[in-house]
Amino acid sequence: MRRALRYAAIWCGATAVAVSVSWFGVRGVLRDEFVDDVDVEPFAAQTIAADEAPLTLTSPSPTPSPTPGPSRAPGKPVKSPTKSPVKSPVKSPAPRKPLKVVKVKGGEVAFTLGPEGCRLVSATPVSGYTAKVARATGWIRVDLVKGEHGTGVFCISHEQRTDTWEY
Repeated sequence: MRRALRYAAIWCGATAVAVSVSWFGVRGVLRDEFVDDVDVEPFAAQTIAADEAPLTLTSPSPTPSPTPGPSRAPGKPVKSPTKSPVKSPVKSPAPRKPLKVVKVKGGEVAFTLGPEGCRLVSATPVSGYTAKVARATGWIRVDLVKGEHGTGVFCISHEQRTDTWEY
């Protein structure tokens, strides 16, 4: 009986160590893939080099008109405007589009995958690399290039997946 308990204790200890090692190996990946709860609006991409200043890209959503600045009556102090929440009718939340981030040697590319297909969110090259974007019906290709070498990152709409190609 003692021998069986000893084997059971050794087995439990080895299992606990194996689970701990596995957890520390995958927790960063799981956190990056499943805990990211920030909605990112897709925008049009442009080719930029890593050493250039960041570009401000336009979003397809309409922008609100600017509000007038504070007015001042003679003899009264200026009050800064406070933002009150704007209430809108309650709608069911739109289905969330999963954000797929692909990290490669030349940088990082982010896509959203939804029923209408792939949309490029961002292409961020590392120093010395340039991002080039090509689009066609059903797919988007982002090349992160340095000289003659680079990585092609593809998003294929009808398969709802991404793929990479080193050259």
